Amino acid sequence: MENGIITGKGLTEFKSEIAVLTQVRHRHLVGLLGYCLDGNEKLLVYEYMPQGTLSQHLFNWAEEGLKPLEWTKRLTIALDVARGVEYLHSLAHQSFIHRDLKPSNILLGDDMRAKVADFGLVRLAPEGKGAIETRIAGTFRYLAPEYGVTGRVTIKVAVFSFGVILMELITGRKALDESQPEESMHIVTWF
Repeated sequence: MENGIITGKGLTEFKSEIAVLTQVRHRHLVGLLGYCLDGNEKLLVYEYMPQGTLSQHLFNWAEEGLKPLEWTKRLTIALDVARGVEYLHSLAHQSFIHRDLKPSNILLGDDMRAKVADFGLVRLAPEGKGAIETRIAGTFRYLAPEYGVTGRVTIKVAVFSFGVILMELITGRKALDESQPEESMHIVTWF
């Protein structure tokens, strides 16, 4: 880990990631192989995802020397992410909410199958249809507006983020593209 010392928020997110990943296993969630939490030694060991992140393949493919994603690959990736999120929401022994779902947190294997990663901001989902209040966390352009306004998190927060990712997969545009005119800068508004 950076600088060898993690405290405060970073340590909380580190422990949260361990707590979630030791409780969940699914073919569309990145697998935690091991960890170390000994003094200043902090280490997470994940399965290797050789094709990198979805964001590399969507937005930086030319710079990375990659081919643009074909429609069938985009559809497969969308379904893989949806299945991973569905598992977290309703199929795991406890329901979890991924509060930082975005293309850079979706990893791709050699077969270009997607796995959801980065569980540092995951929270237990509230029982029933309720919401829990929490500090706002995540990446702004992927946050559901009601979460940003109220700080109340439900599974709809991750569903909104998935919708933004789906728009990015369809259009090849980033959620926020400041090179676009103001009226089409935000993909959600433009879409």
